[in-house]
Amino acid sequence: MKTKLHEVNRVNVLNLIRTKGPLSKAELAENVQVSQTTVSTILAKLMKEDYVMEEGIGDSTGGRKPVLYRFNPNKALIIAVSLRNSSIQMAVLNLSGERKNEMVYHVQNVKGHAYVEHILTSLSLFVQPILESQSKLVGISIVCPGVVDAKNGVILYNAKLDLYQIELKRLVEEAFGLQVFVENDLNALVIAEKQFGDAPYQELLYLSIDEGVGAGIVVHDHIFRGYSGSAGEIGHMSVVPGGIGCSCGNQGCLENYVSWPAIYARILSGWFTQQEGEAIVARADFVPEKVKASHFVEAACEGDPFALKIVEEMAEYIAVAITNVLHFMNPQAVILNGAHVVNNEPLLAILREKIEKRAMTIVQKDFEMKQTALGNDMNLLGALAVLLQDEMQVGKYNVFLR
Repeated sequence: MKTKLHEVNRVNVLNLIRTKGPLSKAELAENVQVSQTTVSTILAKLMKEDYVMEEGIGDSTGGRKPVLYRFNPNKALIIAVSLRNSSIQMAVLNLSGERKNEMVYHVQNVKGHAYVEHILTSLSLFVQPILESQSKLVGISIVCPGVVDAKNGVILYNAKLDLYQIELKRLVEEAFGLQVFVENDLNALVIAEKQFGDAPYQELLYLSIDEGVGAGIVVHDHIFRGYSGSAGEIGHMSVVPGGIGCSCGNQGCLENYVSWPAIYARILSGWFTQQEGEAIVARADFVPEKVKASHFVEAACEGDPFALKIVEEMAEYIAVAITNVLHFMNPQAVILNGAHVVNNEPLLAILREKIEKRAMTIVQKDFEMKQTALGNDMNLLGALAVLLQDEMQVGKYNVFLR
């Protein structure tokens, strides 16, 4: 029991220094609720193992100025992998998310087992040189869209990529001899938002509107996965009865009206049939195929009528979905993510108005809706967050605390 308690205290001290440091012994003792003698013992071991180092001297509160301690993010390195419909992104990260190497492998109409082979081939090209030169490499963390059995590292369902029952963790571990973590990309982003962003909520919906539409859900400060691991497939909520047919078999799914491929198609249709959207296409040098989400956001923010018409349509569909979630889940907050959503101030403003009109007053009490705080390349940060969440807990794999 004493050993178990010591391990708990050790993990708590390290996590606190990692997330809140630099901190003094007194601050650590107060937050972990142990004696300074216990903290000193833990710090001595962590410093010997190179997990923690002295930062300098803090301000005095009446006595001697305290020594401050900070986490050493270069103690270990991981390979973070983000699987997308159109690309596979990889990078070597230290434990604070700083990138040492990065590569993007493009995917062109590759699905099913061919996509899996593409993953393994791309990983081999990226990983082998790193394995030969880096002794600090401790694992590979992979995030991907679709329904994922995170415990066993299995992609259960991804209709767009034709992936079903893919034992990705086993395949990658056998290929490279490293510990592998596999998680749904939205769940990973929720974990990252709580670790690195600004999400102090115990009840949360993290809504990503990008290549597809999905959500990560937090209930009582834990990821809610549902019975089969498919919770959060909000992109397949019907918002238009009898609407566009979807790959999931449903009709009128949210994803088919507000995802970037849907908005991009809407822009091209307007340009080629009605010569609408000049303010958007002009930003791509009048080459419609080069239109990016940022061009759409810029045009909307500058008040372009065509862009704002699309924004109005988007806001209507998204408001229906969020209002439904507010009524059956009653989250404290919704955090929005997506290249054509983030910094799209007209969209956010109209969305707030529509939700305020639609939702019951009681579910809007203290409710917040805001953008992600993670910045660019958040999927890689999500991959790191997954590994840190698993490793920085007692009774888990203990890759770092061994």
